[in-house]
Amino acid sequence: MPHVTTLRPRDIDCALAVVAEAAATDGAQPFELPVVERLLELVGAERAGYYECPYPDGRAAFSVHTTDIGSWDPDVAAAARGSWPLRDECSPSATTAVKFSDFLSRTEQRRNLWYQGVMRAHSVQYECKLWLPAPSGVARGFFFSRGPRDRDFDERDRSVLTVLRPHLAAIRERWERRRRAPGLTGRELEVLGLIREGLTNREIGDRLVIAPGTVRTHLENIFEKLDVHTRTAAVARACSASA
Repeated sequence: MPHVTTLRPRDIDCALAVVAEAAATDGAQPFELPVVERLLELVGAERAGYYECPYPDGRAAFSVHTTDIGSWDPDVAAAARGSWPLRDECSPSATTAVKFSDFLSRTEQRRNLWYQGVMRAHSVQYECKLWLPAPSGVARGFFFSRGPRDRDFDERDRSVLTVLRPHLAAIRERWERRRRAPGLTGRELEVLGLIREGLTNREIGDRLVIAPGTVRTHLENIFEKLDVHTRTAAVARACSASA
């Protein structure tokens, strides 16, 4: 079982700076790039990011990262996903930051399908994730990676991220409450957020893995609850309600 080590005063100061940055941000995403950049500096990773998505095969509703991480070959990723110890299906049971090396030795990693087909293709040698609490079937998490010339994440890295977890989770929930129009369900809020991005009903259905007809039903409910008749008016009314 991973354990939390004693942190140095400098680590605590840097963690507090992350919390302050995240709490002061009120953007279109739960955590904007400056927050991820502060975490990157704190942990000392090569790449870092935050994402939210349904699993196992949903597209990210929110995604921000420090560098272009490239795209995965979908066939290779699908074939190797079951061998990935940090896949999002594991997120409900994770209450601390977790590392790829928590599950596999160096020898086992070299034989691992995910490492062979995905990680090495993107020059990733070490992975670490910090998942936040989320509704069933949804992952909310920060990821960190280092290259072949770096060292693995250590217990100091795990500890500082684990200490941050409840504070980041509280900030994430506050961000959602600020945007919650009165009477809308969680799914209706997701649909409304994607309408704000300009997506069509079919695109929203693809993103949320639901039928276009279900999207229309959600949209009708949103119109009725907000007493509006257009998508633009729904977004405007929701924004004014959360201001």
